[in-house]
Amino acid sequence: MNLRNSIVGLAIILLGTTLFWIGTDNSAKALAAGEDSHAGHNHGNENDTDPLEKELEALFAKDQHVGCDHAKESSEHEGSNHGNENDIDLHEEEPKALFAEDEHAGHDHGDENDAGHEDEALLEEDEHAGHGHGDENDADHEDEALLEEDEHAGHGHASSDDGICPEHNVAEAKCALCQGGHIGDLRPGQGMKVRLATLDVAAKAGIRLARPQQVSAADGIDIPAQVAFDRKQLAYITPLTAGVIRQVHVQPGDKVQRGDVLAEIAMPEVSTLKAEFATAQAQQTQTEAAYHREQDLLERGISSRQEFQQAESDYRSSQSATERYRQQLLNFGLSTTDIKQLSQAIGTSASVSLRAPFHGVVTDVQTAMGEAVSAGSALFTVANLDSLWIELSIPESRSYLAQVDSNIQARFDGLPGTLFSGRLFQVGASIDQRTRTLKALAEVQNPGHRLKVGMFGSVRILAGDETESLAIPADAVQNIDGQPYVFIQEESDLFELRRVVTGANQDGMIVIPTGLASNDQVVVGQGFALKSEVLKARLGASCADH
Repeated sequence: MNLRNSIVGLAIILLGTTLFWIGTDNSAKALAAGEDSHAGHNHGNENDTDPLEKELEALFAKDQHVGCDHAKESSEHEGSNHGNENDIDLHEEEPKALFAEDEHAGHDHGDENDAGHEDEALLEEDEHAGHGHGDENDADHEDEALLEEDEHAGHGHASSDDGICPEHNVAEAKCALCQGGHIGDLRPGQGMKVRLATLDVAAKAGIRLARPQQVSAADGIDIPAQVAFDRKQLAYITPLTAGVIRQVHVQPGDKVQRGDVLAEIAMPEVSTLKAEFATAQAQQTQTEAAYHREQDLLERGISSRQEFQQAESDYRSSQSATERYRQQLLNFGLSTTDIKQLSQAIGTSASVSLRAPFHGVVTDVQTAMGEAVSAGSALFTVANLDSLWIELSIPESRSYLAQVDSNIQARFDGLPGTLFSGRLFQVGASIDQRTRTLKALAEVQNPGHRLKVGMFGSVRILAGDETESLAIPADAVQNIDGQPYVFIQEESDLFELRRVVTGANQDGMIVIPTGLASNDQVVVGQGFALKSEVLKARLGASCADH
């Protein structure tokens, strides 16, 4: 801007000077004479100046000496004829006014002064010269625009044209670790993805999963209850006669199938029974042959009917004796295969195998190898734990609630956050005189055998008009910015952070009316580990840190 002003000013000066010369020819001659009179004077190295400077010096030689101390020059020119000096002085004032902008006008600074003015003009051309703003400023603004274009600049997020987050292999718009700032925009039922670093991170963190449970918002009071074995599927294995334990094949906690051998016991009585069974079989074979012979003779008229009837009676009696011994052997624990093998063998053994009557779990073992046991001693206990009974003690004032086939919901202190549903199948006929309670029994399913016999809990009897809802343990709900969320597993290393709506808290179970499906795998344990990953990402941690 200053250079432009300087050029315009110079043009005005040249124009004014030209007009001045045309109007004052004598003054111009005097100026020319004065210029010649000063030829050879030492005013600096004039030969080094550029052509523009020489022209200016030729035009304004008089002005260059205005106000300068040239005492010697005045003495040399004293008495010389320079024309009308008053005119010259008059016109000298006009150039001074034209050069008033230049505070150095009229001073003799030689070539150095001229070069200095040119440098100052160049410096003033850019008011920011030396501050490094020029093109560097433009580059900085361009870089800032590029940085603002990606709100995740500095977080190690590479961009992808297909919209997939390269760090977590999920849709970038749905990545909770990259787009943590948008979690609050989710509506109930909507979610964002959380991809863990490796496939085994969830297992190492101890993350536990469970499906939502169906619950009913039932009114009423909690009734104390206790878990008991299902007596229809409970067996105490006892020997029918005294003997000695030869070998034990199971221990408490073992799962058995129907017919599995629990132990082998030597019983002298069984040895006698086996011998009698073998005798009965031999007699049956003999009488059977006599029966068929007499029948043939009777048909040919050789034998009498009385002889035939006697042979028939002996055969039926031997059959009955053989069947009686067979049944006794079965009662002692021998299988049909054992009896079949016994009928084909010559010798008899006193060893008997004690077998499981149905599939279940060995809950108790009360014997050991070499122990002499008596008849009726409970050596093993086998129970099917797939279903259990719950014994209710209903207060007399609430006995009207107990109706056969009524639905119930049971919760137990030892299993917080777990709900068991079942039905009443038996209601007592009388009130206990000591406790003033009514006894009732309910049956519930026991998946995973988590429910244990002897546990105490509470039962709520449902009236049948309750609204069914899904519920999860209270620990499964994670609060972020005051809003409830849950984590749902989709793959071993991929989880969904889903917004939900929470309802009432029923003994540690939170009702979820909106946001869950019955088949969702909800994180019910160590969900805070996943929450911390999301919060860490929101604080600006790099994707590589997850």
